[in-house]
Amino acid sequence: MIFGLGWQLAGPILAVVTFLTIWWGHIMVRIVHYYYGIRPAPIIFGVGVLLLLISTQVGMDVVSAGLGIVGLTLLWDSFELHRQEARVRQGHAPLNPRVHREAAGTLASTLADERAGESHDEAGICLSCGSTETSRYLCRRGPYCKVHNWDKYPAPETADTST
Repeated sequence: MIFGLGWQLAGPILAVVTFLTIWWGHIMVRIVHYYYGIRPAPIIFGVGVLLLLISTQVGMDVVSAGLGIVGLTLLWDSFELHRQEARVRQGHAPLNPRVHREAAGTLASTLADERAGESHDEAGICLSCGSTETSRYLCRRGPYCKVHNWDKYPAPETADTST
């Protein structure tokens, strides 16, 4: 007891748990969506519901509250995976061409159609991922990319077979 006051540690502990789960959930949504898309959303939702149900059966208040916080964060993250999909389609988040083949192909063909009459040098848009100078984090590859300096990776010399 300091200054005649009893210590209640539940508040600071739950504050740290809340902060860490929100931070971890934010990072998890980005990583999971980049590598797996929205396929794991039902599993994350189920784990969140399971943790919420377990939190109702635990006898210790702090542990029960911590499980409830983690469970609700996982529920929210399962919905955030779908919102992350929308952010990827709008160009606000990184696109993994291996996972989002259809979206990458659609974006590339749309950009190619829009830019058919323009010079690619002037447009400054990557036809593979659609990145521009303002959305540089989207670019993963592309022959017309102005964001990354693709000239530093020269094409291998080919032998002249016409002679």
